[in-house]
Amino acid sequence: MPSIFSRHTLLLASFVLLGACGSNAPSNASAPAGDDAYQRLMKLAGDVEARGDRGTAATLYQRAVEQPGAGFEAWQRLGRARLDSGNARGAEQAYQKAVALEPDNPAALLGLGTAQLRLGYPERAQPLLASAAEGLPGDAQAFARLGAAEAQLGNIAAMQRAFATARQLAPGDLDARSNLALAYALNGDSANALREIQGIDRAPTAQRRHQRNALLVQVLAGAQGKPASVQLDDTSTAQRQALIAEAQRIAAIHDPAERARALGLSAGQ
Repeated sequence: MPSIFSRHTLLLASFVLLGACGSNAPSNASAPAGDDAYQRLMKLAGDVEARGDRGTAATLYQRAVEQPGAGFEAWQRLGRARLDSGNARGAEQAYQKAVALEPDNPAALLGLGTAQLRLGYPERAQPLLASAAEGLPGDAQAFARLGAAEAQLGNIAAMQRAFATARQLAPGDLDARSNLALAYALNGDSANALREIQGIDRAPTAQRRHQRNALLVQVLAGAQGKPASVQLDDTSTAQRQALIAEAQRIAAIHDPAERARALGLSAGQ
């Protein structure tokens, strides 16, 4: 699930080609041959993607969308592979094709909204992600990304509602917990923020972004917070002090919406 990132360092988060079949068959056999190539490309791309090679998978899905049998599924998978490999602009283009084919498909809306959020267009992403969350009421990721968009737009109450839903849907997810804690902190609710973030920095599955989120919440909590108690793995004393100083700078911003924007909130993964 996506987490909240700082625009600085605070919160952070075999090339295979399958050629189309050649054929000497009559022209009325060309469509089945193209469809066969499409199916084989899709299967191969799916196998490669399952092994974690998103870049190669994206290349194969690109070949698939060029086949006569290509449709929504190919564009949807191409968008996902590009997004997973860090190509947000390419993902946006693929998801736009998918949405054009199925305008109300919530998975495609989620993908397009996520790509646009990563490209820095929260005003475009928010309505897409809101529609995706409505169509995927049990998907914590959809609500987490909606929360990130709302935060970037300065809609603090809407951000907190979205992150609270994501937390409810994924109660054991550390990203969901730290996102909600930050939402509480940004909204001035230090007690709930500290309760939500408690123990995250020392959890067995905690990553650096979770620990840095915990540090930020402790600083934002003011006198109630204990930033010195936060565990920061692989962080020098100087780095720790720099993180605290950055957190204090953000905490000094009075307007909650401006504080949210100062965090440079992102869609995350």
